[in-house]
Amino acid sequence: MRSKAKVIFLGIICLLIGYIPMLGVLEGNVSAQVDLGEIIVIAPQPGVEITPEKTIIRMDEFKKPGEVRTLTDVLTEIGGIDVQRTNPLMASPGDEVSIRGLNEGRMVIEIDGRRINHTGHVGRYIVDWSTLNMDDIDRIEIIRGGHSVLHPFAIGGVINIITKKGKKTKEIKPDISFKGGYGRYGTYNGSVSINGGLYNLIGYHFSAGKGETDGYLRNNYQETYNLNGHLTFFLPHEATFNLGVKYSDVDYGFPVINDPGRPDYDPDYPDFIPGADQLRHLPPTGQLPQNNPHWEKHTTYLDGILNLPLGPGNIKLHGFLTEGRRWINMWRGNTFKKDQFVDDRTKGMICEYRDIKFHFLSRHSLTLGFEYQELGWPDKNPIIYLVKSAYLQDVIRLGDAWTLTPGVRYYKIDMDTYYSRFGAGGAIPGKKQDDSGLYPSLKVDFQATPSTALYAAVSRSYRLPCP
Repeated sequence: MRSKAKVIFLGIICLLIGYIPMLGVLEGNVSAQVDLGEIIVIAPQPGVEITPEKTIIRMDEFKKPGEVRTLTDVLTEIGGIDVQRTNPLMASPGDEVSIRGLNEGRMVIEIDGRRINHTGHVGRYIVDWSTLNMDDIDRIEIIRGGHSVLHPFAIGGVINIITKKGKKTKEIKPDISFKGGYGRYGTYNGSVSINGGLYNLIGYHFSAGKGETDGYLRNNYQETYNLNGHLTFFLPHEATFNLGVKYSDVDYGFPVINDPGRPDYDPDYPDFIPGADQLRHLPPTGQLPQNNPHWEKHTTYLDGILNLPLGPGNIKLHGFLTEGRRWINMWRGNTFKKDQFVDDRTKGMICEYRDIKFHFLSRHSLTLGFEYQELGWPDKNPIIYLVKSAYLQDVIRLGDAWTLTPGVRYYKIDMDTYYSRFGAGGAIPGKKQDDSGLYPSLKVDFQATPSTALYAAVSRSYRLPCP
């Protein structure tokens, strides 16, 4: 019966194919033209500007389906960026962000142009996305690849978070906004922000927020508090001085074993068996339900930025400090360890003379700079890495179509590492080494049409290793 039905169906199709051309003959071969109007196949995403140099996401204009609560909510919408989330309800310490397959260990995360990647000690801890809230973000700049020498250690690319810093205005009345949301698994968030200025002399932006979730996995709860403050002083000769602080307090519960074969199994949560390979930057996955394994982490980002027009360019002096402290409560083997304290600190200075344009070199735009960083563990080893680097980049316009961007950065790095025993036991600390070298790059852009640009880049990059 089934084969007979197929024959009948094919026969009907053949009759229709033969009948449709006959309609044109009966109508005198008159073909009607229908104007469908303009059809947009791919429309640009609101608030997203894509150029060969970078992708810029302006948060006041950015739109996506659903609510934008976290930085990873934004990055999931951008092509070429992959986001793997431990907890889909909130940004979590275990989240991983990659550009073209290279994660935070091989790319750079910045706030206002300064690197915030940590040293990597104690569990290869690199970037905690839960500390980067959206309340004071003005825009996000994404550079793919390692061709820009203005950003150190950028092999895979750069994600630069530009903060809101108030506005220059005579109006005393500030802009005040509230937002909040609620979702499944006891998830909610709320925030308030104030943005304004005083007498064209001071701009300010302050915000505070809180988020909480019970988590999808068992014991994978999270509570996040954050405070942000920025003051901008508008000085003579179009100079500005900005002071910024970002603070976060994250209480994060580690997912625990939820094995149907164990007597403490809870059917209200998904199965989570020992050895599950689905978490990163966290303690071993064999955490047991007793004692509430978790950590609490406080993170503070401090920045002072002076921008001063001088001669043919602009001077930028940027001092920064990042401090993070964690109290860890977790199972190690058959023992529950309480309040294991560990901290990290990064501090440094960036000095740049940017966008230098001479009259006799009108097609050139030079930037030169020097950067100093100390990265360490204040409680045990204050300077694990001492990084000194100098760099030079030129943007050369060759007519209306071609742009060349050569650059070079020099690194001088002193580091504390360890002696490996290759499986014979734990590593032995105390080894010291240094490294230095030149790391050049070259990028070529060609504007083929007003809407099409081609580029190619080659670079030699340096990766700061994890101790």
